[in-house]
Amino acid sequence: MRLFLSILFVFLLIKASFCQCKVLIIGIDGCRSDALEKANTPNLDSLREHGISSLTSWQLGKTKSGPGWSSMLTGVWDEKHNVSNNRFSNHNFENYPFLPSYLKRLDASKSSALVVGWKGLFQISKNKCWDKCIKGKNDNDCQAQILKLVCEMNYDLNMVHFNDVDFAGHTTGFELNNAKYIKAIEEVDLKIGELLKAIKNRPNAKNENWLILSSTDHGGRGKHHSGNSIEERKIWWIASSKDLQKMEIVANDPGSYFYENMSIDSSIINFYPSIVDITATAINHVFPNLTNKDFQAWGIDGRSWLNFNIEKTVDFYSESSTQQTTQKECKYFNNACSIEITLKELKK
Repeated sequence: MRLFLSILFVFLLIKASFCQCKVLIIGIDGCRSDALEKANTPNLDSLREHGISSLTSWQLGKTKSGPGWSSMLTGVWDEKHNVSNNRFSNHNFENYPFLPSYLKRLDASKSSALVVGWKGLFQISKNKCWDKCIKGKNDNDCQAQILKLVCEMNYDLNMVHFNDVDFAGHTTGFELNNAKYIKAIEEVDLKIGELLKAIKNRPNAKNENWLILSSTDHGGRGKHHSGNSIEERKIWWIASSKDLQKMEIVANDPGSYFYENMSIDSSIINFYPSIVDITATAINHVFPNLTNKDFQAWGIDGRSWLNFNIEKTVDFYSESSTQQTTQKECKYFNNACSIEITLKELKK
């Protein structure tokens, strides 16, 4: 029996060593959280149901594209990356670089590719350690380009940025009753479905462990954004992989680092996933031995959610419930009842 267990242990180690950890980041520009919830998005819904998600992933910085994507791709908030406009002027990316830089520091062989629909993000990204950086003409072209990369190449980190939802918001309105805005979200979801199929059909898929991350830079109100309204600051966040706990997180409004008279509630910000957590979570998937202490040492504001364990988190209490039809749940609340975390055990 001991010999059998020893052989099994070695086999599992060898298998793990050959399992390639891959990341896909899907960015959807200007997608309101409540609009995502209203739209018919079966593919994003499936990702939410098989991982960690939040429809209250508050944007703590300026609700503008330049600052928002900078926060997502550097893992730090506005005060550190110093971006306040869409020209990325006076940025501090030398001290807080885009996430591919961290991959290269840790292992020079790690590779990354970006397909982006917004010219401004493409211009600032093309010399930021991405091995491949492509400007898509529109969302259809972005989909074609990222599909080609996923099907034909073998990058460790892949990212696609879809811009048409934001365009629909600016031209017709970031509103729940705007059918054109909702339709734009649904069209992106169809593209995501094709992308997920392509990943499953990769020749070496059985030996790959993919983490799918998705979020947005801001919401919107009327035909604009950049303000401090709930519709502009309340965004969403998804992490999905076969290894993640099934967890849904609801957080009260924590305030803002950028807007005046909206002081931050420190009891909230550490217990829901935000856009600065994309960088740390992506890096941690490629390098599983890293911890949040490593990210803190690098000055990254974000945290990895891969090893978050609510059952070992102090100051939370639980409330169990069983739903007869589909799933078993356990809800956790913090003492202030400003965070609700639902662990889900889905039936196979």
